[in-house]
Order: sequence, then C-alpha cells, then structure tokens
Amino acid sequence: MSGRSLVKPLVWTAIVLVVIGSLTAMMLSPYGYLPGDAMVRSWSAAKDRTSSGQDDNWVVGDVAIRSRYDAVTGFGLAAGQDGKKLWEYVPPGRTQLCGAAPHAGAGVVVVAYEDDGTGEGSTPDGVPVKACSNVLALDAKDGRELWKEHSKLRRDSFGDVVAGSSPRLDAGGGLAVVAQDRRATTSTGQKDKGGDVSLRGLDVRTGKQRWAAELPDRCGPDAVSVGRKRVFAVLTCGSGGRDKRAVAEVTVAAFDRATGALEWNVPVDARRPLDPKTVVGIESADPLVLTVAVSADSPGNTGLFISFDENGRPRPTIELDREQGVIQASTVMSTAVVGDRLYALAKYWKKGNHHTVIAFDLKTGEEVWSQGMDDPAAGMAVIGDRVTVLCEWSTQSAAITTMVELDAADGEELDERHFRDEVPGLVGGMYERDGRLVVAGLGGSYPFTAYERW
Repeated sequence: MSGRSLVKPLVWTAIVLVVIGSLTAMMLSPYGYLPGDAMVRSWSAAKDRTSSGQDDNWVVGDVAIRSRYDAVTGFGLAAGQDGKKLWEYVPPGRTQLCGAAPHAGAGVVVVAYEDDGTGEGSTPDGVPVKACSNVLALDAKDGRELWKEHSKLRRDSFGDVVAGSSPRLDAGGGLAVVAQDRRATTSTGQKDKGGDVSLRGLDVRTGKQRWAAELPDRCGPDAVSVGRKRVFAVLTCGSGGRDKRAVAEVTVAAFDRATGALEWNVPVDARRPLDPKTVVGIESADPLVLTVAVSADSPGNTGLFISFDENGRPRPTIELDREQGVIQASTVMSTAVVGDRLYALAKYWKKGNHHTVIAFDLKTGEEVWSQGMDDPAAGMAVIGDRVTVLCEWSTQSAAITTMVELDAADGEELDERHFRDEVPGLVGGMYERDGRLVVAGLGGSYPFTAYERW
C-alpha cells in the first residue's frame, strides 16, 4: 500500500476523533464534567428550613456565620471541619432577631433582638412595629455572649413603638457603633423636636462606652458605617435650630473614630435639599459612597451613587439608570466598592433578564469598562483582583450553573467554569477560602457551600 493511501485514513480518523472530542467537550462542559472547566462541590453545611426573612452572613477567621430571624449560627471553615456547625445562639423566649451590624468587628458579630412579648405596636397605617431593642455581641469563635444592652425605644401617646427608633448598628476592628433616633415623624415627614438622638462608640468585646458623639442640632442618625479612620452617619435634619437650617433635609456626617468628635457634616445633595423621606444608604465607608434611592416626590429620579473625598467634598454622581441597564442598588450582591472603583450589575430586559458588569471611577464618575454577560447574573463579588459573577442557566431558568471571572482592572474575561452541582437557592455572599469559593445561601437551603476548581 502506498504512503499516500495510508495518509487518507489517518486524516479521516483524526478528523473523526476531533469531532468526537469536540462533541464530548460540548456535552460535558455545561454540566461541570470537563476537567479544567468545572467547579465541584467540596462540602455543604447542613441544609436548613426555609426562611422568608433576610439573612446576614460574615466570615471571621475560621468561622462562617449566618444570622436570620431565629438564630445566629457558626460553621467551621478550618481543615477537616467542612462546614460543621460549631455553635448556635437562639434569642430568648419567643423573640426574634431583628437587626445586625453589616460588618463584623475584631472576632465579634453584633446583632439585635426583640423584647419578649412586649413593645409591639403599629404605625398609623397599621403596619406592625416590633420593639427591636436589645443589642447583643457574640464571640465569632464559639458564640459566647460577650455583652448585651437594652435600648429604650420611643413610644407614642398610645404606647406603640415609634417606627424607626430601633438601634442602627455597625462594627469594625475593636469598635461597635450603636445609633438611635427616638424622634417621632410628623405628618409632613419631618422629625419632631421631642425625643432624643444618640450615636455611641463601644468597645466591641466588652460593650464599654468609648465615646458619645455630639450630633448637629435637630439631626438624628438613620444609617451608620464604621470606616478605618472615621465613623459615618446619614442624618435626617429638621429645619431651624442652632444651625438655622432653612429646610429639613438629609446630610452625611463624619466623626473621628477614636473620639467621636464631629469632623464635618454636609448635605447629601449639594445642589438642592434632599427630602427627608428619601432613603439614603451607605454603600461603602472607605471611600464614603452613598446610595440615594428613588424619591416618591421625584418620579424622574431613578436613584444614584454619590461619593465624597476625605474632606466631605462630593464627587461626580453616578446614575443608576445606564445605557446598559438599571443598577439594582438595593439587591444583594449587585454592587461592590474596592478602592476608588465601584463595580455594579446593570439589569435589562430583552426576551428575559440580562446583565452587564460595569466598573466606575469614583473620582470622575465615568465608566472604566463594561462587560455583558451571556447569561443572567445571580450575584457578583470582587475577590482579590477578580470580579466573580455567578450566572443562571438561561433567561428561562434561575438555576445558578456558571461562574465567570473578570479582570477587575479592565473587565477582560479570565475564566469561565460550570458547576457540576448547581448552586442551591439564592446567594447572599461569596468568599475565597484556601482556594475554594464559599457561597452563602439565602432563605434557607444550605447556609454555606464550598466549591473547588476541577
């Protein structure tokens, strides 16, 4: 047989093998069975019963912690623990957990729970109001109760708890911050002159008060956040008073973290007073970034981000309504701030939900890069120098099956992997631990699940 006649069968054999290999890869890859392209489950914490409430989660040292209405639970991350339940704190009696500091302190988480069978009331609209009045610090390592304090809530003439008078919490390093506004809201949306306000810094491990800040006249805290050097508070301020404020508005103030001394207090909107009924949240403390929600009195406003420099000077704003979609700032895991970059998921509809990841320069307010996702995004986090995005199977399925990693600097896609076992339920957080991706679940299912590259 000639050499030429031998070549033809070999060529066809090679072609057939390539086709078979390609088809095999196409079938194996989406289901997480192709080596170098998959994410496999390492372990899952014990499955929990379904919850319709909001979960909070933290990773502190070797412990992953989940807080929800009925318990705060710690799960082991150290070698050999594989998500084992280490401890659990259950609030006393028939009370429920009703708040939590979004950040953990030095080995401590700070939460709040209700009074036992007392203090229930309702707003003028008939909405039930719970007496969320007990602040509690737990050791992240073993769940020990470190300290507890009872916060007095404002009550109206009928004895009902005034909405919004529950403590606002945050923690960072060795400091816990507890803020309260016990003023009642008038029919015009302003806060009345009665009732007291407070912003206090406590030792996170002992509960001992370090300082009590002097708040600007007729101002009360609505949101707080602990930064590296300062504590920031969004304040709702009434008109008049010592500051001779022309109208009621929302401001943001910076306090020295060590002493509680007021460093500056500026309007959230430098151009016009912001209606006190507008919801303003703190997206980040380092640098300071605020989220201004849609105002009922400004139907054309879709919301925006406002960042500030070290001296309280506002930087250019970033609108939530973008050409690539609308940023869902109130949705869990849709935004992240790292340094002077804001990363966000913008959502749009085109025969189903679609998402674009956008990076902004906070100093200029300009877009740095944007990257469209092939599939709907279920959540995003910045881990190291990468933007990690969890994506759903398709616009017709909410099952989370894909992980995409983008370069945080320029948005270039660095990796795409498929989960062999779909990520269970809704996602409330993502963490990197010993090369594994640890995913926090929401609403029950598995509190924490770890995946590794395969």
